[in-house]
Amino acid sequence: MASGRSLKPHNEAMREPDDVVARPTAHYPPADITPTEFERFVTSLFDAIEEAGGIANLRIQNHEVVEGRDGTYDFDATVRYELAGMAFLILVEAKLHKNPIKRETVQVLHQKLQSVGAQKGVLVSTAPFQKGALDFALAHGIALVTVTEGRFTYETRAAAKPPTPTREEAQERFGVPVFVGHAYSNGDAPGSVGVTLMSPEFPEDLAEHLLPRVG
Repeated sequence: MASGRSLKPHNEAMREPDDVVARPTAHYPPADITPTEFERFVTSLFDAIEEAGGIANLRIQNHEVVEGRDGTYDFDATVRYELAGMAFLILVEAKLHKNPIKRETVQVLHQKLQSVGAQKGVLVSTAPFQKGALDFALAHGIALVTVTEGRFTYETRAAAKPPTPTREEAQERFGVPVFVGHAYSNGDAPGSVGVTLMSPEFPEDLAEHLLPRVG
């Protein structure tokens, strides 16, 4: 399995329309995952962040209703914690979808973030994101995560590509977790996108991508 470090950046075509699928978010097949497994995986990513150190009193609540300036919102999950004496709130939307996520979905999360005064928005999806959604998220600091199966990320140097292992084989032979995610950031080259593996095994990477930047 690839490490938690950034994977090879993808160069996005500059003139692609917003409604095409952003290729970096569709690199791996989507996970075959149940709603319960999906919820547990999302929770596990934030639970693991505590291991990175520096934060205190981390609390995750599913389906919390939060009062905003223009109404109340029911979020799939909220994450609260303290850092350097300050309180932080992260809003999490989890989309167990098959169709690519549109720009409007990310925009709505950004508007909710502003309404309730949260410091970070995270959108986790089983489907890839359209280019407009990815561009908007990168511009406004919204974290996007796509979920796939760990067995799809296993890499081999064999000349002939072997068949994809089953979940059981991947776990027993290679120690690959059942589910992993990928997060996205602006790459070093103009128009490129960096891709980073999201797994409880790499709490520092989770903290870098899923927590708001301080200072």
